[in-house]
Amino acid sequence: MVSRRSRLLHGRLHSEQTPAAGLYTGHDILSTGDYTVLNTTTYLPKLKEFEGSIPYMYLDTGGNVTVGVGNMLPNADAAKRLKFQRRPDPTAKPPILTARDATDDEIKTDFDTVNKQTAGMVASHYKQFTKLDLPETEIDALLLTRVNEFQTLLKSTFPDFASYPDEACAAIFDMAFNLGIGKLTSQFPNFCKAVKSKDWATASAQCKRGGIPDSRNDWTKEQFDAAAANAAPATKP
Repeated sequence: MVSRRSRLLHGRLHSEQTPAAGLYTGHDILSTGDYTVLNTTTYLPKLKEFEGSIPYMYLDTGGNVTVGVGNMLPNADAAKRLKFQRRPDPTAKPPILTARDATDDEIKTDFDTVNKQTAGMVASHYKQFTKLDLPETEIDALLLTRVNEFQTLLKSTFPDFASYPDEACAAIFDMAFNLGIGKLTSQFPNFCKAVKSKDWATASAQCKRGGIPDSRNDWTKEQFDAAAANAAPATKP
């Protein structure tokens, strides 16, 4: 079984990423312990767009049963701890006209059925094998929990993270969440060095990732470019 910390450190595999553009403009933060790390109502929807938000169980590209924003379910018991709902189905006998809470047996059935499928398909392929959905509020709660966990790892990797410009924080967080802290630090040493030096221009030049849409890389670069521009001394007239 893959531990939660291992997946934070080494990243996760996702399907059906939906890129979006636009500069980060949020200012809300989530506080934990004696420091704060960026977590805004503006960025989280963007993270869901980048990573994909799937309400039903599906297999990620590694063959793991997954739900929401890349939230791996190691076994049926883990799935049972979530508040799945039975999807309305007028063709069911008896008909299910409105969503209701799923039973443990229904959750196990969905998990087992999806787990037997072939990996490597787009997430939407697996909907036909499910009858349950996870409400958006539950998906958001899971995402917030995982975002919160990343705070400790980011603070450990970049001690000055809480003092970085908003745009840089959003871009760094996106890279860490997408790659995992371990891959970020091992495969992007020049980027990490630039971040620790608050050299946002170099971070912009070193932030390109493989295996993601160009638009996501472009968005990340735009954030660092904006941080660099804001940090540059004003020129005298």
